[in-house]
Amino acid sequence: MLIDQLYLVVLALFGLGIISTIVTQGSSKTTNYISHGLAALGCLTAAFCAIAVLGTQGQVITFSIGAPLGVLKVRIDYLSAYFLLAFGVVGTAASIYAIGYSREYYGRRFAVLAALFNAFLLSMVLVLTMSQVVAFVIVWELMTVVSFFLVNHEYEKSSNTNAAYLYILMTHVGTAFIAIAFLLLATGSNSLDFEFLNGSALSATMRNAIFLCALIGFGTKAGVMPLHIWLPEAHPAAPSHVSAMMSGIMIKTAIYGMARFFLDFLGVGPAWWGGLVLVLAIISSVLGVLYAIMEHDLKRLLAYHSVENIGIILLGVGAGMVFMSYGQQTLAGLAWAAALYHVFNHAIFKSLLFMGAGAVMYATHTKDVEHLGGLIKKMPYTALFFLVGAAAISALPPLNGFVSEWFTFQALFFLPTAIGGVVGKLSAVVLIALLGLTGALAAACFVKAFGVTFLAKPRSSHAEQATEVPGTMLIGMGSLALVCVAAGVWPQWMVGMLQTVVAGHAGVSMDGLFQTSQWYAVGFQVQQSSATGLMTMPVVVILIVIGLIAAYAFARAAGTPKVVTGETWTCGIIPTARMEYTATGFAEPIRRVFGDILHPVTKISADQSRNPYHGVKMSMDVHIRHLINEYMYSPLANGVLFLANSCKRIQAGSLQLYIGYIMVVTVVVMIIGTRW
Repeated sequence: MLIDQLYLVVLALFGLGIISTIVTQGSSKTTNYISHGLAALGCLTAAFCAIAVLGTQGQVITFSIGAPLGVLKVRIDYLSAYFLLAFGVVGTAASIYAIGYSREYYGRRFAVLAALFNAFLLSMVLVLTMSQVVAFVIVWELMTVVSFFLVNHEYEKSSNTNAAYLYILMTHVGTAFIAIAFLLLATGSNSLDFEFLNGSALSATMRNAIFLCALIGFGTKAGVMPLHIWLPEAHPAAPSHVSAMMSGIMIKTAIYGMARFFLDFLGVGPAWWGGLVLVLAIISSVLGVLYAIMEHDLKRLLAYHSVENIGIILLGVGAGMVFMSYGQQTLAGLAWAAALYHVFNHAIFKSLLFMGAGAVMYATHTKDVEHLGGLIKKMPYTALFFLVGAAAISALPPLNGFVSEWFTFQALFFLPTAIGGVVGKLSAVVLIALLGLTGALAAACFVKAFGVTFLAKPRSSHAEQATEVPGTMLIGMGSLALVCVAAGVWPQWMVGMLQTVVAGHAGVSMDGLFQTSQWYAVGFQVQQSSATGLMTMPVVVILIVIGLIAAYAFARAAGTPKVVTGETWTCGIIPTARMEYTATGFAEPIRRVFGDILHPVTKISADQSRNPYHGVKMSMDVHIRHLINEYMYSPLANGVLFLANSCKRIQAGSLQLYIGYIMVVTVVVMIIGTRW
């Protein structure tokens, strides 16, 4: 079958990408082009494989692959294919981008980096397609271990090593919960095959335990608060093309795992499942964007926005679970469609933004926005692509981020249809208001990020000397920017795909939800309610075009002013970079308004060593307190260290004492085993 062959070609291309680094390691340039070229071909083939599956009529592609440890069962249904498509699109762009970006790593274990990148891509494909519990957990751990080495590639920096170990610690804890969830689920199915896993026959207590374990396990990998602490540390430490894949795709594999459990394995559950997801989601959204706007490290800023957008995705997931529990199948379809649409959209624009941040680092060798500025003249194409990503993540029409967030707003609007009384209405109002606040803060954050980075005057010699990045990097960013525009202006193809993906799951239906009589209309009508909504993206585009034409006409009617090029007028003083608005100053009003949440700490110091007649040099350091770290993880870490130090006393160096320990444990085990 063609799909089987395409899948095997994908695995073979990534495998050849790994092997090629060994064969060509004598030449970094050859290694770069061959390994990343094979990676791009593998991702492109994966996208074609996904499209082929989505084009089938209700077929689930199942086949087996011989392996040294046994036969691996591969199962690609519509849900797997949808995530595989996102992987293919982002992976292709990231691999092309890596050809230019990776030149920075020539002579610095470059062959290892290229091999690990191909292995990382291979592991994510396996995670999305393995259909056996043991195989899934193994490839899940493989993905974690490979990404650990990628995060720690520049291990000379202690911050990278600390980030890598924090990442692997948190994700291993998550894996433990995932394994427990699978084992509990298997007890009711007597099978470790995904096709036969079903928790409907289990007791309510067992189903609740499976739900909580799956939520904690996959939520850790997704970066849901308060399990997010690894994410803002690991993403900035990794090379930028790896960061794009980690944020764009890897954390989405956790959403894939949740969808498997909540749609397939567990099915319809009690309403409190969805309610808990909604609470965690809105906390992640609001706090994620607040922490992001306080950051001046461009990649850390983007990492916190990953936390925010995972929260937006889970708003759709939680609403869908609530609607499922109350039998509102069409509304459940709307909510799940919103969540899955935002999965794809976030994969595209967040990968684009991480690539943009990588381009800035490539050209300036810094990611501190306070040391940037003026790059729009030095790097016009990078600035344009970053601006497209910034507008998309801010949910501005007519880009793709607006469409999925609009669906999410609509799903939350209909919550009172499922949850009656004041509780339902209050929940809808609060969630919609906080989601609106999240969108506004995200827009403000990217006004800061884009404005301080690309506009005004350069703030450092690195920014002054910046030049545009290589063409392959621009191709990678430009292709994702085009997808942002296409998925926003013409989202109908995504809507049709989502109808295919969501259909067939218990408690979810999209029949009659979307009006498809006109290809350019993306609208929906909920059958259970008289409320209707309509969104026509071409109308938005037409209005924008009309506005631009009108503005141009008014400008022409007023006459053409004489253009004089010169410095910005500042009362006769020639402006310098020191007179510009800083990222710290931009964030100050928000820091004050949300002071009770952020707990900002300001430290002002004076350099007294300078000549007092020329003034004293003042410096100000502003940072915020992360209360989750202070009140949750710090006490936990201190407790573990205290316990470890206490256990050190057991290691006394006496052989007789160790033999005594073994005897005591043996006696206790025998007593328990014989129930004596």
